[in-house]
Amino acid sequence: MKKSNIALTTLLAGSIFINAGMAKANTQSDRQEIIQRINSMIEGCNARNIQQCYAYCSENFQATQADGTTINLIEDIQGIQRSFQKASYYQLREEVIRVSVDGNSAGVIGLQYADSIIGNRRIHRQIPYEDVWKRTHNGWLLVYRRWYEGSSNEVAIGQSPTQAAPLPPSTSINEQFNFIWQMPRFWNP
Repeated sequence: MKKSNIALTTLLAGSIFINAGMAKANTQSDRQEIIQRINSMIEGCNARNIQQCYAYCSENFQATQADGTTINLIEDIQGIQRSFQKASYYQLREEVIRVSVDGNSAGVIGLQYADSIIGNRRIHRQIPYEDVWKRTHNGWLLVYRRWYEGSSNEVAIGQSPTQAAPLPPSTSINEQFNFIWQMPRFWNP
């Protein structure tokens, strides 16, 4: 009797460890699938391909912007189309910080970097976000994104260093030449 109890206990413990290992492996492959889908959507946005940019969003996708406004999939697509029209240069990159899979739901925390040129301004934004993904018969789909307040840096472009350098009030070319060469790191930024 004792031997059969030990054998049964060993068998149960072994199956628990095997199932835990398989669950961990499945969770890891789920994480990889979600990250691959995020990267594919970013590639689509960088190519200005709306279909690829939103390929893994569910039909009922919603996003809450940093100001608290919630928009649906159509409104989000219209917003990105306006961005594409305004920008002569548009490049996104996302840093996925954490993917937490729990059954048929997953949460993602990340940081999006957006670089664009609109008119004569170069704009760099860093925007933290939080996603909710759901497992469907078509794989993982993004159903919700929450944008948080990020940082933005705008720089006017088109000026050469000599246009930006202040010159002393002088008519002597020799004095102007000496002034520029005395400026730290002027010729070697």
